[in-house]
Amino acid sequence: MKSMELQQTIEDLKAGDRLALSKFLTHVEISENPIELVLKLYNKADRTTPIIGVTGFPGAGKSSLINSFISILRSKEKKIGVIAVDPSSLISGGSLLGDRTRMEQHSSDDNVFIRSLSSDGALGGISHKSFLLSLVMATFNFDFIFVETVGVGQSESDITKLADFSILTLAPGLGDSIQAMKGGVLEIVDLVLVNKSDKPESAQTFHQLKSIIDMAQAPEGKNFKIMTTNEKDREQNTKIITHIEKYLEKRLKLGKNKESYLWFVRQILYEKIEKSLVDQKILEKRNEGTFNENDISEIVKRIIKDLR
Repeated sequence: MKSMELQQTIEDLKAGDRLALSKFLTHVEISENPIELVLKLYNKADRTTPIIGVTGFPGAGKSSLINSFISILRSKEKKIGVIAVDPSSLISGGSLLGDRTRMEQHSSDDNVFIRSLSSDGALGGISHKSFLLSLVMATFNFDFIFVETVGVGQSESDITKLADFSILTLAPGLGDSIQAMKGGVLEIVDLVLVNKSDKPESAQTFHQLKSIIDMAQAPEGKNFKIMTTNEKDREQNTKIITHIEKYLEKRLKLGKNKESYLWFVRQILYEKIEKSLVDQKILEKRNEGTFNENDISEIVKRIIKDLR
C-alpha cells in the first residue's frame, strides 16, 4: 500500500468507514511487516474499544454464545466487532470451521462486523496476526469487540494478555473442564461460563467447578465468577453482559486498561529487536561458542542503532 493511500485509508477508518477497516485488515494480513502498519495506525488513533476474549474447549459453544451476546447488545444499539479465530487447515493454512456461519443472522447488520481468521497453528489460540488485527479493530468506533479463539485446552493465555475481559467457556460433562480449572486457568480468566445449561449434566459440572474455585487460591486482586447459561437463555445472557459492562467500567476507572497497552508496547519492542537480529544475521555471524559481556554489549549497540 502506497504512503498516500495508506494515510487516506487510516483517515477513513478513523471516520468509521467499514470498507476502510476491511481494507486495512487485509493489508495487515498479507503484509510482510504488519507491525509497522499497526504502528502507523496507532500514531493516528488511540485504542478505546474494550476487547472481550472468549476461549475454551472445542464444542463448548463459544460462537453460539457470542451470537446471543450480539443480539442483546444490538437491542441496546451497540456497535459490535467480532474476530473469530478458527483452527488452520493443514492444507491451505486458511480458517477451517468458519465461525462466521454461526452468526449468519447478523451478517447483514451494518453495525456488526465479523472477521474469521486462521490461527496459523498457534497453540495459544490466537496467532500473531490475529493479535494485530484485534488491535486494529480496537481503534474503530465499535462499542465492544469479541475475540473468539480456537480451543486448545490449557494453552489459552494469549487472549488474556490482549483482552480487557476474558471468558472461559466450558461444556458440561467434559472431564477436560475440571482439569483446566486445576491447571491454573483461574489465574488468567475473569469469568467461567458453564454453557449448555439445558443439559442434565450442567448442574453437576457447575458444582464441581465451584468447589474447585472455592478451594483455589485466587491471585491477589482477582475477582472471577462462575455462571451457567445457554445460547437461548436471553435473561441469563443479559445478566452476563451487565456483569461484563460493570467490570469494564470499574477497570477503566482504575486505569487498568493501561496494563494491556503497555504489554502491547513491549511486544512491539520484542518484535523489532527480533527482526533486527534476523535481518542483520547478527547471531549467525558470530562464532559458535559462549558469548561474553563484550559480545552482548556490541549486539545491543547494533540493535539500538538499527531501531533508530
